[in-house]
Parts: sequence; structure tokens; C-alpha cells
Amino acid sequence: MQIPRWLLWLILLLLPLAFFVNLGLQPFIDDEGNRSVVALEMLWSGNYIVPTIHGAFYYNKPPLWNWVLAASFWLHGGASEWAARVPSVLALLGFAATIYYTFRQHFSAERALLGALIFLTCGRIIFWESLLGLIDISFSWAMFGLFLVVYHFGQRGQWRQLFLWSYLLMVVGFMFKGLPAFVFQGLTLVTYLVARGQWKRLFSVAHIGSGLLAVGLLALYYAAYHQYNSLDHVFQALFEQSGKRTAAAYGIGETLRHLVSFPGEVFYHFLPWTLPALLLVKKTYRQRLRDQPFVQYCLLILAVNSMVYWLSPNFHPRYILMLVPLGVAALVQLLPDEAGTDRLLLVLRGLFGLLIVLTIGVSAGSFFHPDVQAIPWLWLKSGGITMSLLILGYIYYRHPAQQWFLVVAVLLVFRLGFDLLVPPARAAESNGNRLRELATNFGHRWQDRQLTIFRDGHMEPTNSFYVENAMGHVLPRTTNGLQVGQLYLYHPDQYDRRLFGPAVDSLPVRHTYSDYIYVAPLLDNDSLSIEQATLQPPAGF
Repeated sequence: MQIPRWLLWLILLLLPLAFFVNLGLQPFIDDEGNRSVVALEMLWSGNYIVPTIHGAFYYNKPPLWNWVLAASFWLHGGASEWAARVPSVLALLGFAATIYYTFRQHFSAERALLGALIFLTCGRIIFWESLLGLIDISFSWAMFGLFLVVYHFGQRGQWRQLFLWSYLLMVVGFMFKGLPAFVFQGLTLVTYLVARGQWKRLFSVAHIGSGLLAVGLLALYYAAYHQYNSLDHVFQALFEQSGKRTAAAYGIGETLRHLVSFPGEVFYHFLPWTLPALLLVKKTYRQRLRDQPFVQYCLLILAVNSMVYWLSPNFHPRYILMLVPLGVAALVQLLPDEAGTDRLLLVLRGLFGLLIVLTIGVSAGSFFHPDVQAIPWLWLKSGGITMSLLILGYIYYRHPAQQWFLVVAVLLVFRLGFDLLVPPARAAESNGNRLRELATNFGHRWQDRQLTIFRDGHMEPTNSFYVENAMGHVLPRTTNGLQVGQLYLYHPDQYDRRLFGPAVDSLPVRHTYSDYIYVAPLLDNDSLSIEQATLQPPAGF
């Protein structure tokens, strides 16, 4: 296994280009809108303890990611898609650097580097998660750090440091995403200590003291939170957020279907680097995994923690990003140093070769796609990417010893081609861009006029962000003290239109039955109370 200097420098050059070019062009998805509007309201209110959305308490997640976004918005001089996504990409690169540093203690420099690059170029990461400003990469980075400190301090017999640092990372994870951090900490600690025959240390002063320190740190935050709002709804919401993904919420039928489909989903989402699992059919390759204690630990922790999501029907691949490097460690150990003539290796080389051919075909075909014809310098961008892929494909054919790093380079070049063509096309033509523009214009129209959301009226998260960002202040909800004649923003799927007069403005939506929500004055309707006028909201509210 080798990487020539020219290829190393090419990959290092491609990394920032692939992950940052046109990062802010595409409109937010809903989860990005949620996190960003909460961060905006923190900046406006100056209250960083209590998350809010439309001025109402927001319970779904602790505030650490909102703090990160608020800091990014402040540093960038305003909120935008770019400012919301840069922290996620920086966390991704930091995550990869952590993988390299850790793997370097157990593998050669080339294998450690390959492990970090494999993580960055998994299909789910390079073509999805790295494009979005979501919590999961940062949360997963903290949880992977938790797995590492348990192993490395445990192998040295440094139990105090093991408990202290793992619980501190658990606190960081909790402040990102809530209760899943407790699950990872509990399963990892118990599994490792039992496997080492050290389970009695669960009752040690070091363990109990570290656990109490973690509880104390979280208690400090919630004591500050309690100065503004009751804690009752906070913990109820955290349990609901975790419980809604489990078998208890979905029933036996859906759970059984997920049990069957889960391995295939994971294999698909993390292609092409799940393909080398083919080598496991041969005993000599399986034996390689048994020869490395760190790899054995990674596989054990991977098996135990993945069961949580294998048993949870409401599964998204981003929930297991912290487990991916554990599998990558096994992959790095599995791959032989030389290309070889083993039949399985030849099949694997052929599969990756086919992947390169497909990337060349897609890149060349993109020149003729109607959605990209308006992109400036299309011939140069598409032609340059295609030619680069052809050159790398030729080198892949001629130099088998460099094949794995060449596949990484191909994937990074292909991602750069994606950046140059797909986001500009989507930003110009997509429905999401239309909704962003209309929501922004709506916010500008109402920034100096009195407007509130009627009671529990549903607002799509992307609309919430674009409207409030354009208004420059919170668009609040009014639950009590409703006034006849006052203008309210209401959702016709939730409230009978007879409560309101003629609409004076509207805002488009995309995820509910109605195409628009409306601004209209509240009427004095004696024959229809608000309770009678509250309709059954559609699924997904």
C-alpha cells in the first residue's frame, strides 16, 4: 500500500475544494432551518440558555449546536446557508484528523491516512451529510472520541482518566443531542469493562465521581435554564425525541421489516467502501482482524452500539456516523499491502474500476443535461472534471499498488464536479429556491408591520428561518389575548377559514395539504368558537 507524493498533494488540494465549493448555494432542508432559526433568536434575545422558536420554548434539542451556529452567524456578520454549513464541514475535517491521529498509533502512516480518507469519501458523507449544517457530524465526533478514550486509557490502566474524559465527552454529546449520549456511554463502558474482566470498576470511586461530575455539569445548565422556564417539559421532550424512533413506537411488523433491511441500508449508504466486506468470505482475511487488539475493540463496540439502531425502525444513516470509523478500522486492517492476484482482490479491483467508469460516464453525460445548460463555462467545468477522471482511471489501470488512494482521488474529483454543476442548477430551478425567495420577500414586506402567528399554527422550519432572517426580528406566536381585527398568520389545515376575514397576504408551503398559509384579520364570529374552528391537522404536523 503506497501513495506517491503527487497523489498525496492532489488529495490535499482536492479536500477543501470538494467540501467548500458552492457549499451555501442550495436552500436549507427543514432540520437546518430549525437549528438556524433557534440560533438567530438567541442572537437577537441575548439569551443563550433557553432555546426558542418564534419566541416559544423549543424543547427538541439541547443548545450546543445552536451556540455553534450563533457563533458562526456572528463571525460571518449574518445568518446564511454558508455560515450554517461551514461549522459542520470543519467538524467533519476535524473528525477525519482525529481518525488519522488515532489510527497512526495502530497502523502505518499510509493506512492511517487511508482510513481518514475512506471516512470522508463514504457515499453518505461525501454526497449528503457534508452538504448540510446538521448536528450529527459534531455529535458523532464527540462520541467517537468517547470510544477512543475508553480504549486508550483502559489499555494503559489509567482508569481515572478513562472515566473522567469519557464522561466529559458524554456531557458534550448530551448538549448536542440529548439522551443518545447516555446510551453510547453506558453501552461502551459496560462492554469494555466486562470484556476486560474489570466490571467491578463500575462501583469504584473514580467511576462514581466522574458520573457525579457529569451530572453536576448538566445540573448547572438546567439550574440556569430553570430561571426562565419549568424543567417538566424539557425532559419529557428529550425522552419523546429518543422514544419515537424505537420499536415501542412502531410495532412488531415495522420492527421486523427494519431488522431485515438494516444491513442492506448500511451497505448501500456507505458505498463504495462497504465493497471490501467481500474479503470476509475468506478465512485468511478474517484472521487478519483477529491479529489487531484495537480492531477487535472497534468491532466489539460497533456490534454492541449498532444494535440500538438495528432495533429502531425510525433510522437515518446519519445517526450512526460515530460508528463508521470503527468499521473503517477493520477495513484498513483487512486490505493487503500489495494488489496481489487473489481472486477476491481481482473482483474487488474490477468493482472499483467499474465505479470509476461510471463516474466518467456521469461526468461526460452531465454536459448534455438540460438543467445545467445555463451554468457559465459549462464546457470547461464538465470537460475538466471528465478529463481528470479519465487520467485517474488510466493511472488506476496501470498502477494497482496505488488503487485505494486513486479511488479516493476519483471520488473527490467527482464531488467537485457535483459542486460545480448540481448546486447551481438546483439553486436556479428548484422548488426549494422558489420557496426561499418567496419567504424572504414575505419577511421583507412584514418587517416593519405588526404580525403574529395564530396560536399553534404550523410553520415549516425553512419558512421560519427565511421569514425571520428577512424581518430581522422574531415573528412571535399569540396564544392568549387574541384581538378581533388584528392580523394573524394562520394555517387553513388547522383553523377554519370562517374565523378570519379576507387574506391580505400569503406564504407558500410544501409539506402540508394546503399550498399556502395566510395573513388575515381575526373576525368576531359569535357562531364559531376557536375550539370549534380547530381542525384535525394533517399527518406530519
